Amino acid sequence: MDVMIYSSEIGERAKDIRATVEKLFPPDRLDIVRSIDLLSDRLQRIKEGEPVILILICSNEDLIDLVSLRELLHRFRLVLVLPDAEDTTISLAHRLRPNYLTYIHGDPGHLKAVLLKMIEQREAV
Repeated sequence: MDVMIYSSEIGERAKDIRATVEKLFPPDRLDIVRSIDLLSDRLQRIKEGEPVILILICSNEDLIDLVSLRELLHRFRLVLVLPDAEDTTISLAHRLRPNYLTYIHGDPGHLKAVLLKMIEQREAV
């Protein structure tokens, strides 16, 4: 598996991002997780460094729940897609120590490039 996507909700913009990622990777190289409990379970079972974790954050409540998993998340390359650029949102997001941070209304082309580069770097190691 190359990329694990977590999102508790799938709004229109999140669907677009997910579709972009699904075009990059075949189904056997992609894992989509919809609950925080399942995300926690999967993170505990996989080796460090695999896969890149893409988290689409829908709300600050969702972000607060994810902060409780920060020790598990620190082992992986982490990409966060935030719902807004509010100071509290950004501050909470940085607690997760993401490798890349963007916003739901950001350029999906940048996100695509970052994911491909992270996978390339992982495979080079």
